[in-house]
Amino acid sequence: MGNPTRASITERKTRLNGSVVDYACEALVVEPGRRAIVRYVAEQGRPLEGTDLVLRKGTVTVGHFWTDRPYNVYHWLDGGKTIAFYVSIATYTTIEPTAIAYRDLVVDVLIRPSGAIEILDEDELPPSIEPRYRLAIAKGLETCVTEGRRLSAEIERETRAVLRS
Repeated sequence: MGNPTRASITERKTRLNGSVVDYACEALVVEPGRRAIVRYVAEQGRPLEGTDLVLRKGTVTVGHFWTDRPYNVYHWLDGGKTIAFYVSIATYTTIEPTAIAYRDLVVDVLIRPSGAIEILDEDELPPSIEPRYRLAIAKGLETCVTEGRRLSAEIERETRAVLRS
């Protein structure tokens, strides 16, 4: 599935508390200033906190990022089969040829292949969160709740197309 000629790209998550986490990914599609799709393969298994989901070693994550949406979507695949879509509510996403950066807004949404939706980590939001972040969270959650099936279908289509190329 991997193409050794594809470039690497850094995914940089900045948390609300200012801490930064970098992830090394394989760039699949990069349209600077617009959108990006990246790939990462899990080197070890891990349970997804707050759910019954366990991501096994070898799980493929295909990350979808946009500069004009209040979220990023991670499409998790095991043996080519969709496990779930993980929507990370985020803002200030920037996309450059070698880096994707965004501010993570704590709240995440798990969308299962069945269409079931679980909202995660709302209890971790600081009470003093700025109104602009509350608005971005509300917009992201609204999309997931009202358009979850459409979003899942879009991500499934985009992932399949890019993995075939």
